[in-house]
Amino acid sequence: MKIKRLDLIKDDPAKVVELLKKGTLGNKLGLLRVMEEENVMREVVSKSILEEMLSRHRRIDHREHPLMIGYFSQLGFEVAHLTTGEGDMKGGTISIERKEDDFMDSLFDDRWLRQLGAMREEAEYSYLVVTKSYEAIKHEVEERGVSEQVLTGFVAALCAVGYPPVFIEDKWDAAVVMRKIMDKIDDDTARLYVPRPRSPKPQEYRNALIEALPKVGIKTRRKIVQAFPSMAALCSATVEQLVEIEGIGDKTAERIVEILHAE
Repeated sequence: MKIKRLDLIKDDPAKVVELLKKGTLGNKLGLLRVMEEENVMREVVSKSILEEMLSRHRRIDHREHPLMIGYFSQLGFEVAHLTTGEGDMKGGTISIERKEDDFMDSLFDDRWLRQLGAMREEAEYSYLVVTKSYEAIKHEVEERGVSEQVLTGFVAALCAVGYPPVFIEDKWDAAVVMRKIMDKIDDDTARLYVPRPRSPKPQEYRNALIEALPKVGIKTRRKIVQAFPSMAALCSATVEQLVEIEGIGDKTAERIVEILHAE
């Protein structure tokens, strides 16, 4: 809201009350800045701003990286214990999960699938931020002897279930962007409503990850799931067991086992 318009509002109590009801936090802060000390509505505006900031209750999990805790503390976040469904950063209706060196480790981790599912159930808006460059992750994949196709399939699967990862290598930049995401959702009145994908079930995450394996499409994935209902069961499968599944040959079975057991 432009300063000139706020100047017209500041001395009209009725218009001030209307702005406090319908305006964003940014509008309220702007109004407070243009109000003179003697303005009788200044205290009302200040109280409204304080109440809104307290209601947002932005927090960062105490188990987060010390550098991230320091950055988010500077941005006004409280250090607290967050549950699985609340992610690593939580604010109002928003949860954000942060990954870094554990991004590839979580590729075949059932617990992370449950965590994303719980976060989607817990928060109206939930996001995934990776504080590592995509190039660095590709290099890590290469060092582990895992096909780059597995990584691209994994990222595509995350996008398909509503968690397109945001790659921001610099931790301070990532912290600022995450705070800005919360600001935008809390402050902005949406001009266009775009429905979020429905909450995926853990089985849908599992299916997406299995389809990210080499030469595994929907039909083969269904046969794999029939034989190995969970990722834990699939990770314990042998080459001999996998080749018994129609559509999986010796080389594909060996490659799948290699990927599942890559360190």
